[in-house]
Order: sequence, then C-alpha cells, then structure tokens
Amino acid sequence: MNARIRTFHLRTAATLLLLSAAPALSSASAATVRGVDDVSVTVTAPKRVVALNATTVELIYRLGKQGTIVGTDVTGTYPPNKIPSVGHWAQLPAEGIIALKPDLVIGTADNFATGTNPGVVAKLRGAGVKVLVLPATDTGGLNGVRTRLDLLGQVYGVPGAAAALNRSFDTTLAAVKANQPARKPRVIFLYAHGPNDASIYGTSGGANDLIELAGGVNAAPFADTRTLTAEALVTINPDAIILLDRGLEAVGGVDGTLKLPGVAQTNAGRNRRIYSVDNSVRWIGPRLPEFALKLARQWKADFKK
Repeated sequence: MNARIRTFHLRTAATLLLLSAAPALSSASAATVRGVDDVSVTVTAPKRVVALNATTVELIYRLGKQGTIVGTDVTGTYPPNKIPSVGHWAQLPAEGIIALKPDLVIGTADNFATGTNPGVVAKLRGAGVKVLVLPATDTGGLNGVRTRLDLLGQVYGVPGAAAALNRSFDTTLAAVKANQPARKPRVIFLYAHGPNDASIYGTSGGANDLIELAGGVNAAPFADTRTLTAEALVTINPDAIILLDRGLEAVGGVDGTLKLPGVAQTNAGRNRRIYSVDNSVRWIGPRLPEFALKLARQWKADFKK
C-alpha cells in the first residue's frame, strides 16, 4: 500500500469514528428530564447546581458529580463538605438561591411544599432559573430513592452509575434480610428535642420504612406525629424505642430516655431497648439500607425469640 492510499484509509477511519461517536456525545451531554410536578427541564452537563434536601446532595455525591454543587440547605452536610448553605430547608430564600447563579436547582416535592417554601419554585422559574422537582423524600421508601436516583442519572448523563448504585442497594438489602430478628419487635420512634419536648412519629415517613426494613413492626396506631404522653406510650407498650442520634443526646442518653413520660413503664424501658439512628433518617435517602442493616443486627441480638 502506497503512502497516499494509507493516508486515505486513515482519514476515512478517523471520520467514521467521529461520526459514530457524535450521537453518543450528544446524548451524554444533554437530557430532558420530567419532574414530579410534570414540568420538564432540558439540561446540558449542569455545572452549577443548587441541591436542596440532604438526600439530593448524597445522591449527587454517589454519582460522582459533587463538583457541580454550588449551594444546598442546612441539611446537606453529608458527606462532610463546605458547600455554601442557602438557609433552613423549610424557609428557602429564592433570592439567595438566584444569587448563586445556578444553571439548575434540584429539590424535592416535600421540601418545596413545607413551611414558607410554597411559591419558591414559581419565583425561581420566573427569574429564568431551571428547577427540577424530584419526588418527595418522606414517602415511597427505597423505591422512591431509586426513582430520584434514576432521574439524577439522566440529568448528569450517567445512567450506568445510577444502575450500579441501585444494584448495591439490593446487595445490602439481602444482608438486611439475613440479619432480621427471629421475633419482630414492636417499635416506636420518638422525635425528641429535649426532656420536655418529645413526639411519637406515626406510620408515615422515613422512620416507618426504616423500622419495617430492619424487621420490626411500627407500633404507632396512627399515621401522623403526636405529642408524647405517658398514657399513650404505656398503652402502646413498645418492645423497642428508637430516637435520632441528636435526640438521644438531647434527652441525656438511655438513662435520660427512661425518664421521658411513660418510657420506664414499657417493655422497651424495662429492658433498656433504646436505639439511636442517623439524624437524616426522616428523609429517605441512599443510606436507608445501611441504617436498616445496623438496626437489624442489633435487634437480631436482642430479640431472639
């Protein structure tokens, strides 16, 4: 083969490679994603993202795209980071978010509907900011996490990374199932700010999903949140009580928990079956299987028959 013919073949091969790569590059860098509010956003490799809600931040980290996050709310502290905060999750400031000049704001339906937040999405969109509303974090259990993960995988053009994380959930869930207690404990989740300020969480929300995944039964006979009273707790008489890590600390540890109204008169109190879980568990995120595995192992040891 002479030099001219060899050069022709090399150029042809290079041209074919470019033509075959072009559609892939296009599909990887741009995506139209529909939010739970039926509003779609078209994004091209977002570089400045305000990620609202702790679970949104965690999922973006898991996808390896944390370098795009330029702002979050006060809950977006895990993994440990120095991302600027726009403020409280229930009092999102539209002006503060706009000041970060995001090319995309990603939040969750429950956060946008809470506190002073209704209207924030309209303000942001009115200012020309793209907003993707993900499904709520307090319902849907782990399937809800998978849905949000898949949407973020589309946003960033990394469906393979999202699929890999989904498979890791299945692996951890298999370990949870293998470690569930022989006897299902009847469990109450107490949300406490201090010795005189505690509530019983009902059957809606992330705490309920955690209890059921770990192999327990939520003993609360209601769905909403109600103020803790001795009469209510003694009537329920749970086998186990769980609190947030900061809640357990706020009431003075296990000994302090036993002094809360009615706790000492329950099976959980008499047997000191008091457990604490990560502060983020109210919002169902990618660590739910890990939290469930920890609890399942504790309950397997404590509730053998």
